[in-house]
Amino acid sequence: MNAIVTAVSASVILVFTSGVSFAKVPYFAAKCPTDISVETDRAGRAYLSGQKASVHSANANYYEIRGAGVTVSVALSGGSLNVSYTGKHGANGICQVVEQEKVESPPPAAASSQATVPAKALDDVPARDKRACLQAVKRTTHNPKVTVLEAFSSEANNTVTVGVGPQKAPWRCLVKRGRVADVMSQANEGGL
Repeated sequence: MNAIVTAVSASVILVFTSGVSFAKVPYFAAKCPTDISVETDRAGRAYLSGQKASVHSANANYYEIRGAGVTVSVALSGGSLNVSYTGKHGANGICQVVEQEKVESPPPAAASSQATVPAKALDDVPARDKRACLQAVKRTTHNPKVTVLEAFSSEANNTVTVGVGPQKAPWRCLVKRGRVADVMSQANEGGL
């Protein structure tokens, strides 16, 4: 009887302490509007404007860095980082990555058109936010052929990546509750 109780107790402890493990936040530095800076070190620690901040990992492709009333969303997409923020009084925007180490997405679990996007990430973004981004990108690009490539839910702003035209040129949209905060091309303009 004691052996069974001990085994059950060990199993319960193992379940509550194991959890899902994700890689640490990538090493990078970014500058955000309203003089907010975000940096991470190689140990996975994060700093907002020089002050230590907490890191929350939703999955291997998405992190949130929080501190002093600011939430910075970091999404890993195709080897590049998409960084945005929401600050006090509703301030929000896209951050400019100024330094980063090479980042690789985790290998896809199965071959599919959205293998690198966790299904939960797409399902967590409300349909009205995706529709609002599609409309905003259509207006900005004057191209009616748009499709959602990725969508990541965040406490700050949801990030929706939209493909434009037959080549699906990537555009990023920040949106919350159907209100679009920003639309930006993600194309490598140096290669154009």
